[in-house]
Amino acid sequence: MSRMRTIKSAYTEIKQIDPNTAITEWAIRKAVTEGYVPSHMVGNKYLFSIERLLQYFDIEG
Repeated sequence: MSRMRTIKSAYTEIKQIDPNTAITEWAIRKAVTEGYVPSHMVGNKYLFSIERLLQYFDIEG
């Protein structure tokens, strides 16, 4: 089962995994909006699989 996240909540989760990460909220936004991480628009927010995002950035979650 896929855990869906918004950009802001995904950034918070990545910071918990690695407090010193160089990945920014902006980098996540670009990866999602440019289609590198598949997403769905719900209202005015993007929802996507946190697992897919972690794979894209090669992060061990």
